Amino acid sequence: MKEIQQSSSMSMYRDTHGVHSCALCSSGGIEIFSEDIGRHNAVDKIFGKCFLENISLEDKIILTSGRISSEILIKVAKQKVPVIVSRTAPTDLGVGLAEKLKVTLIGFVRGSRMNVYTHEFRIT
Repeated sequence: MKEIQQSSSMSMYRDTHGVHSCALCSSGGIEIFSEDIGRHNAVDKIFGKCFLENISLEDKIILTSGRISSEILIKVAKQKVPVIVSRTAPTDLGVGLAEKLKVTLIGFVRGSRMNVYTHEFRIT
């Protein structure tokens, strides 16, 4: 999350404070980054690029600046991404779906702190 916030790619956010950012990450760091006025669109841009470039998602993490709602959680689960992380809060429905769909959900990432809501076994 710190890498996203310090990234030169976030110039639109720094200029406007009116866009959401999203990143696809692996153990090596950020692989794909997107920004959009809509949090859904930022996530969709990531998945679109993965589709076009045939990038596997089963060992990746989605980082987002936006709230993790049930709709965002369903998108992530359908793509078989095991972990989603946000600097903000998830919705109650999002947490419930993450539990049922076996997605690790992490919110309120601030500095070295975070809340792990579901399936914490993936976090080491």
